Amino acid sequence: MRQRLIVQMGMGVGATAGQAAERAIAAAQARAVLHVDVDCAVHVTLGVPEAADLDTSGVNHAFGAGEVEVRVVPGGMVVPQPCGSALIMVSAAIEVFPLGSAD
Repeated sequence: MRQRLIVQMGMGVGATAGQAAERAIAAAQARAVLHVDVDCAVHVTLGVPEAADLDTSGVNHAFGAGEVEVRVVPGGMVVPQPCGSALIMVSAAIEVFPLGSAD
């Protein structure tokens, strides 16, 4: 079993799934402070109402160097607005594992 160093959750709201995902990741990162001197793997799970609406190719830049795995699962919420548009809510879970730990 892999040894997880930290898990942190965040929620973001935006006009698009991408904007909401960026805000959810930033919210989770703002709560997580981890000072280690080892290379780590980062697993990001995003709960998105419509997975096809989210391009995850830019998620890696939020974490700098290192191994980043992004997984999109059903979740989040779409909140209709009176003007006909909608706000999209995305939830993010960030897990950090030291590289070289047993799988």
